[in-house]
Amino acid sequence: MTELDMAAFEARMLDQGFGKVLGARMTSLAPGHVTLRLPFRPELGRGDELVHGGVIAALIDKAGTAAAWSYPDIGKGARGATAAMNINFLEGAAHADLTATAQVLRRGGALTVADVDVTDDDNRLIAKGVVTYRLSKPKSAA
Repeated sequence: MTELDMAAFEARMLDQGFGKVLGARMTSLAPGHVTLRLPFRPELGRGDELVHGGVIAALIDKAGTAAAWSYPDIGKGARGATAAMNINFLEGAAHADLTATAQVLRRGGALTVADVDVTDDDNRLIAKGVVTYRLSKPKSAA
């Protein structure tokens, strides 16, 4: 990726596999910064009015992952995976659309650490996460 093309980046990060099932959309993109919006759907709930904690965790992981990949200097063929994630659930989100804002705190070597805030439409802080993501350089042909 030589420049940040939000539509192409969103398709890569959110429109395949579990990202497609989750249903989040990208609302902003800059190097080291991503904002995702997840509209409420009843199937994202716990069986009552609250959004399931696993859904919130998945949203944090997607936002942190996208922030780690948001730099235009990442080479074609690079691969990555979440190495660690810590989440503090602060408040329940009842029938709420959620916004996850991820900001890279540190990018070095193979590891990128992103801070992620999840808020509801009233701007209440629902959860706070830290995602450590490992990016590997493309393997060279031998």
